[in-house]
Amino acid sequence: MDEGQKKKSAIAGEWLAMGIALGVAFGIIFDNLGLWLPIGVCIGLVGPAMKSMKKNNKDNNTNEPDKE
Repeated sequence: MDEGQKKKSAIAGEWLAMGIALGVAFGIIFDNLGLWLPIGVCIGLVGPAMKSMKKNNKDNNTNEPDKE
């Protein structure tokens, strides 16, 4: 594994940990851990994907005129 892949993996792990923590916290607060834990996992998994999609989209659209 090269440095870039290690960094991406670490960032994804951080997002997943934060998502699980938020899911558990909301699950305890609202007394519905079975609902909020999977929601937290989804947030943890989707967060890095959305961030990379936004970055890729920004990189692809630089210095291009609108095609309307």
